Amino acid sequence: MKTSKYIQSIKLLGLVLVSGLLSCSTDDTCEYTQIDTEIPCVPFQDNTDRAGWAVATNYYANDMLPNGVIYDTRFNSNAPLGDDWGVALNTPSETIHPSNWTGRDIGNIFGTAIDKDENIYLGASGIYDTTVFPAPTSNAFPGRVYKCSPPTYTAVALFDLTNSGGTENGTGNIAFDKLNNQLFVSNLEDGKVYRYDTNGVYLGEYDPWTADGGGSGIVIQDEQVWGVGVNYEGGVSKVYFARITINNAKREMYSVTLNPDGTFPSSGSEVLEFANIPGIQLKISDISFSSNMQEMLIAERGAPHSAKVLSYTKSGTSWSFNLQYFVGGFSGENAAGGVDFAYKEIDENVNAECDQFFWASGNYLQARNLPAPASDRVYGLQGIAYSGNNDVADPIGTANQDTDIFIDLNGAYTWEVKGAIGDVEVFDADNCFDLCDL
Repeated sequence: MKTSKYIQSIKLLGLVLVSGLLSCSTDDTCEYTQIDTEIPCVPFQDNTDRAGWAVATNYYANDMLPNGVIYDTRFNSNAPLGDDWGVALNTPSETIHPSNWTGRDIGNIFGTAIDKDENIYLGASGIYDTTVFPAPTSNAFPGRVYKCSPPTYTAVALFDLTNSGGTENGTGNIAFDKLNNQLFVSNLEDGKVYRYDTNGVYLGEYDPWTADGGGSGIVIQDEQVWGVGVNYEGGVSKVYFARITINNAKREMYSVTLNPDGTFPSSGSEVLEFANIPGIQLKISDISFSSNMQEMLIAERGAPHSAKVLSYTKSGTSWSFNLQYFVGGFSGENAAGGVDFAYKEIDENVNAECDQFFWASGNYLQARNLPAPASDRVYGLQGIAYSGNNDVADPIGTANQDTDIFIDLNGAYTWEVKGAIGDVEVFDADNCFDLCDL
């Protein structure tokens, strides 16, 4: 027998099958009574219209220029390898610049999340404060989260976390919980993770490690929560976040298992998932999980040429290190702090291969085939096979500058935007997820 308490809509292959029967009670709990063969079950409806599209954020000193973009990256089998795909995507139907996604209108943003109804959420951020010159103007509302709804995706203020601003202060990142239709947002002011519904209604908060003392400004290093991610394990949602203590003394990943109704557990319930995360940067700013709930991607942010993208694999209840990826040139450690699983399209089936591919944001992404007189430098996004890629110094044809997909965010190919690249998030292909199988 299989039970799914949280699925809002269920797709069946036929109303009645000889192999089994479906019965649903009035509380939306559906049970499969198995006779011979299990009845397929997937959450939500079919793929969203924009499944496979990607959202990227960035910073410009000119606050009239766009600080975010939405790309149609669905049909990636046609993407030119080792070149700037952004050139071909530069049409109104494939690249969307929402009208008020500018620094002047909504301030500096980094973190992104996308819900099941194709709404995009953007978080005000101070993450660019120490990575670009001149230093950005402080956000008027440093703890603000915006909701951007289709088709125009105009940003509308949704809620404000209490936040006094200052260097690097603001929201850390945002994650969407599919099971409970809610958002999680980290706040650098107090080191807490907040829970809101998609209409901006406050639902609760969780303060890991040491309770916040209530002072203004960004919380001490040991209490900072940047990236947040949601995975689905044992029939419930788990919220993940990293802890990096001062001088990198500890580099750890924690989780909190939500109650069956989606609420936070009592204080002190955080669990150490794994320690000794490779890297030297003080921010793990993004965490992403595969649709089969067994793979994790994490991205560092900090110095432009020494920030990593890593993956971990889950076996039973334990996570183990999988791979480090080559993001750009130098040592391949040019991560800008954003990462998300995506899909490989085959014959216009946008989710033909679930989670075999991902996007990472980065600096100095070296693409071999850029047209003259451009240099080889791309600042923006790199599409990487989850199975791994190679150093740029590898033989021609096998190096990541030959095998990977690149999108330069402004088509300039110059170092002036170093440190100004932000987060990346992909519209999920719902057919890749089977939350009924939890």
